[in-house]
Amino acid sequence: MLGIGLPLLLARGKTVRAQVALPLAASAPRGMIYVPSGRFLFGSADGSELRRDFLNAAPVHEVTTGDYYIAQHEVTLGEWIEFLNDLAPDERRRRTPSAPGELLGQSTVTLTEIAPRRWRLTLIPIERTYVAELGERVRYDNRTRRTEQDWTRFPVAAVSYDDAIAFAAWLDRTQRVAGARLCDEYEWERAARGADGRRFPGGNTLGPDDANIDVTYGREPLGFGPDEVGSHPRSRSPIGADDMAGNVWEWTRSVQTPGLPVVRGGSWYVQELSARSVNREYSEPTMHNSSVGVRLCVTAH
Repeated sequence: MLGIGLPLLLARGKTVRAQVALPLAASAPRGMIYVPSGRFLFGSADGSELRRDFLNAAPVHEVTTGDYYIAQHEVTLGEWIEFLNDLAPDERRRRTPSAPGELLGQSTVTLTEIAPRRWRLTLIPIERTYVAELGERVRYDNRTRRTEQDWTRFPVAAVSYDDAIAFAAWLDRTQRVAGARLCDEYEWERAARGADGRRFPGGNTLGPDDANIDVTYGREPLGFGPDEVGSHPRSRSPIGADDMAGNVWEWTRSVQTPGLPVVRGGSWYVQELSARSVNREYSEPTMHNSSVGVRLCVTAH
């Protein structure tokens, strides 16, 4: 367990007593943050037109979650490769990240098994094609910082909601992360913005280098692309989770419309408004998109 996060929702003149029963460190899932049960502000306080027509958000109101753990980082390509290597060939092919672009200038991500347990990434963020095998690094053109990166530390993308559920089930089945599952929207939003209704993980503003969004590398076509998880400390949330804004969208389970998947958090190609913690984008469970990835939760017992 990496830590414990308990942002509190307080009102003027009110007294809140928080009694937290800490789990045993030895029983905590590796790489996860414990969030004790508590209240927070869910939804948007923006005007109805923006809230309803763009953000797809509920009016702001109090919500309570139970105890849970949430991963500090988005699932990485390296972690997904471990999953693929453990699958039978037919399922491995089905679960391999792939989002080929159908239009000129559309981002694409493809992972290819070129030999047993040897993988190659082909990434086309916008115009430039990057190809790297395991042990090789991606070097972005026209960047002045974070130029060279370990692509196995990129967040996995181009996997469907159904793939994400299968990955979590594999972690649970193999006891790598017992009880692993997708986060629901209440858990995700509480972890992203704490208790006080802030717009972004770090507060009410999001600077150009606070997260990996469209302006981070100057909207330079050859600068777009994912970053290694944890590369933007100012995207860290009040409970300590990284990249809760930008990098890749994250699959979650809808609470407002049970059974429907919703992506949250924005990505490296979206504007600041889309990266707000309240923004919700409905999607199809079979969709593969080059900017949609995964973060996991575990119910605390």
